[in-house]
Amino acid sequence: MTSSRRRTALPALLLLLAAACAIHATGHAAETPRTRVAGVAQAIEDHYFDADRGRTIADGLRAAAADGAFDALAAPQALAHALTTRLKPLDRHFHVRVAQSAETRERRAPRPDMGDGIERVEILPGNIGVLGLRGFADFDFGRSDAPARQAIDAALQRLAQTDAMVVDLRGNRGGSPAMVGYLASAFVAPGADIFNTFHSRAGTQSEAPAQWHPAPRTQLPLYVVIDGDTGSAAESFAYTLQQAGRATIVGETSGGAANPGGPITTREGLDVFVPTGSPVNPFSHRNWEGVGVQPDVPAAPDKALDVALERARRAVPRD
Repeated sequence: MTSSRRRTALPALLLLLAAACAIHATGHAAETPRTRVAGVAQAIEDHYFDADRGRTIADGLRAAAADGAFDALAAPQALAHALTTRLKPLDRHFHVRVAQSAETRERRAPRPDMGDGIERVEILPGNIGVLGLRGFADFDFGRSDAPARQAIDAALQRLAQTDAMVVDLRGNRGGSPAMVGYLASAFVAPGADIFNTFHSRAGTQSEAPAQWHPAPRTQLPLYVVIDGDTGSAAESFAYTLQQAGRATIVGETSGGAANPGGPITTREGLDVFVPTGSPVNPFSHRNWEGVGVQPDVPAAPDKALDVALERARRAVPRD
């Protein structure tokens, strides 16, 4: 090789080496909208609770990507938003975000803790109890001293002598099925077959609590207030008691997110929340996905609690 050829080839070789180093440093070549969509599609195909439907949803994403539907969305945030918009009508729990690095997560201020999820415990005139929950906190049934369980037991004990009760779930986005089952068991006979069964690729699991509330109030007039921001586990609580004929639901139709799951991080740098289970109610033989919990008594969100309280007062026998 002549010296001129060596001089010509050297810059090209250096460029190749630089590219190889960049690929090694990042773990893979620069991603494109199509490769990112492919990663999201694969996560859905691999983990969605209904394997056939998951494959269909994934194939739809792949076909759209091949047609260039996402080519203009080079910014990962814009692509994540577009994918969320496309996927949510198919399952309300679908959500895509840009994955954060461990360093970014460490720097980011922690999100406010749900704590015990209890927002309000009050006895109103007419001896009507109000239990307001902003979330369904998780706890381990194996721990009798679990803070969330102690908190809900204390709240129910404070309201134990009320003549009717209103559970306010407006704005409650959900949380733990353990709390759903346990709180619902405070209003039904022990062992009552009212709970949803969750179906997944791994099998089935009931939402019935591992331990039931020790002093259920099976005849207490009960009202549950919901709105469009009531979602997931909060919807499960309302739907379970409604279908069992145990509570009157007041407010507006809830969010319609029935299928629980969790986030999966793709190698292309996106987090996709994939529903991995789906509830089936023993009375309706279906769930509230996409349609929401339908109120028995429709009411505007800002008026719903007052409507429920008025109903509760009328339900209380007077001497």
